[in-house]
Amino acid sequence: MSASDVIHSPAQRRRSLPLAPYLEPNDSKLQFDQQQQQDHHGNHAQQQPRTSMLIEDEVHGVIELQSHIQEIVAHPLFQRLKHVHQLGVIPWVFDKRADHTRYDHCLGVYKSAQDHLRAIERNSHYEPKLPDWCRQAVEIAALLHDIGHGPVSHTWELASHHEFDHEKNAMACVDTIFKDALNPELVSLRDEGGGRGVQLIKALILGCTEMLSFPMLGHTYIFDIVHNRRCGLDVDKWDYLRRDNKRLKILNSAEMDFDDVFLQARISPDGQRIEYRYADYHRIYRLFEARSLLHVKAYQYPLTCAVDVIFSKAVQRVAPELFNIRSTDPKWLQLIDDYVLNVIERDPLSRYVKEPQRIVEVPSNDSSGSDIIRVRRIIPGPWELMKSAKDFAFFGNKRNKRPITPCESPTIVSKCFKLQ
Repeated sequence: MSASDVIHSPAQRRRSLPLAPYLEPNDSKLQFDQQQQQDHHGNHAQQQPRTSMLIEDEVHGVIELQSHIQEIVAHPLFQRLKHVHQLGVIPWVFDKRADHTRYDHCLGVYKSAQDHLRAIERNSHYEPKLPDWCRQAVEIAALLHDIGHGPVSHTWELASHHEFDHEKNAMACVDTIFKDALNPELVSLRDEGGGRGVQLIKALILGCTEMLSFPMLGHTYIFDIVHNRRCGLDVDKWDYLRRDNKRLKILNSAEMDFDDVFLQARISPDGQRIEYRYADYHRIYRLFEARSLLHVKAYQYPLTCAVDVIFSKAVQRVAPELFNIRSTDPKWLQLIDDYVLNVIERDPLSRYVKEPQRIVEVPSNDSSGSDIIRVRRIIPGPWELMKSAKDFAFFGNKRNKRPITPCESPTIVSKCFKLQ
């Protein structure tokens, strides 16, 4: 494949590329299947099938997409994710550099799932080998795990008082994508074995083995890859912590040193779960510490929380009907960040989303009125997070387990802001 086949993700390059232009949500198809090639004799260019495509990603370098994955990425439901900020309101109010999208993250989780799966297979030499259709299901579940997110990501769920659930919404998205499928690999996942492939994809997204109507026969460990309900160590976290911090630049390389948690793990001897090295115990703590610090310094930073509240109030007052839109509604493709921002412009509060400098912190003991926003959050410390996800399995020499100094205290955020 030539260098001209490498295209940049939207987070790196915003202009269209002639070989594989990105689509807006209302585009119905994306043609990846042909490319112009000229033979070495100088004959006229001939059209040949393109079996794979490369995307340059700021976290993973180059991500290769096979033809069946290209078809999913081309689907309007996936293209819509280019217009949904990964970090909600943060790029508007906290750091404009953090404008990466759910599209970028989903591609990154897809690559992370491939890397993690290859690593655990290499480290354990487990038999029987994972069937190809199960491997495809893991990769597609990683790619589609956030396909159901509303505008401004998790802020939308907060604004809807959690009536909107992006994971439940994702189930209908998966159904639609596979209903529209043309690629033989996707058709096989949909039609063979009573639709077992699509059923597994949905179960992996939710991290729920109970959804399956068939046994995994020694391959239950794959449920620890995309959405790990046992201990929280999954490729979703692995990508978003790296991706978010690359933009936010909050943590240094030592604080982000937890890749070996995933790259040195193995499949348990009974195939029921993924096991982690005792030698990486301190790195597991470091991962939870990184997550906690990003919550304190960005995700639940007081000003971020204040704008979440303002945004939520504006949507609830001006257009509460938007919370009822789901992926099966034709309006879903237009329900993106910029659309909602335009809608709430009718509310005076919306000015503070675009002008956060007008939100001023004031003492909390003498402030009241409609122009006051109070923020209170309790952010668990990393040790509390690690204890709550206590179902870890380890292997190796226990003496290699390094001591840690656990932070058990939560961070309490209690701030008051005045709208000027």
